[in-house]
Amino acid sequence: MEILETKTDVGLIREKNEDAAIVERHPENPNIKLLLVADGMGGKNNGQLAANYVAYSIQKWFLNKEVEILLDPEKTSQLLKRYIKVLNTNLLKKYGKDNLGTTLTLAIVGPRKTLILNAGDSRAYVVKKKELLQVTEDDSEVWMYFKYGGVKKDDLRYFPTNNVITACVGICNELCNLSEKIISNRYEMLLLVTDGITDMITDKKIKSITRKVKKENVLQTIVNEAVGKDQNLKVPKYLRRRYKYRFIVPFKGRDNATGAIYIK
Repeated sequence: MEILETKTDVGLIREKNEDAAIVERHPENPNIKLLLVADGMGGKNNGQLAANYVAYSIQKWFLNKEVEILLDPEKTSQLLKRYIKVLNTNLLKKYGKDNLGTTLTLAIVGPRKTLILNAGDSRAYVVKKKELLQVTEDDSEVWMYFKYGGVKKDDLRYFPTNNVITACVGICNELCNLSEKIISNRYEMLLLVTDGITDMITDKKIKSITRKVKKENVLQTIVNEAVGKDQNLKVPKYLRRRYKYRFIVPFKGRDNATGAIYIK
């Protein structure tokens, strides 16, 4: 039994949910699927508005796009990037520069290949041979600490600038940059999540859930873990020795937690 679903939780602190999530099968070919998560900019006005506008515009684009185009991931990427630039321009025209925006992580699953586009620090993972692999890179100020600075990826959560992103849709033209990956469908699971999940639970914990929990409960368990359970997080000593930042420790339920999943 295939699983194709979204789950979201407002968390324990925020009054509204500024995340959006969509899964969809193409009406003319159900083997072509769209998965999408968008995280409205938490420090900006109306992040929910930006996330929903971008998410549901892309959903409409997908449902109306010809199957022949969607079967070609390179062509799909080219057209969809162009369309997302239009959405970015529309937000700027209506609301102005540096006013509202959203991260965006999406996947279009075809019969043999999956296209993944990303802007921001929401993430796409696949589970392949029971191993959890992150497909995207975070567009964030702290990602370079992991990529080049010897900081463990799961320890990026403690940096005070962890929420500063370097790519998004809606804030300005300069930041509307989407990275692209086209991967083989030789995976068992595709998972897209916002940082309300990855700031709280480690890749090791996510992998453990994908291995041990029934597949129909995987996504809900991940969301529940991020929102409702104390992770007993502590700033590692090597970070305190190496950097003079005033580190922060994320606490349960502080953010919206959202995911989209496809399990074969």
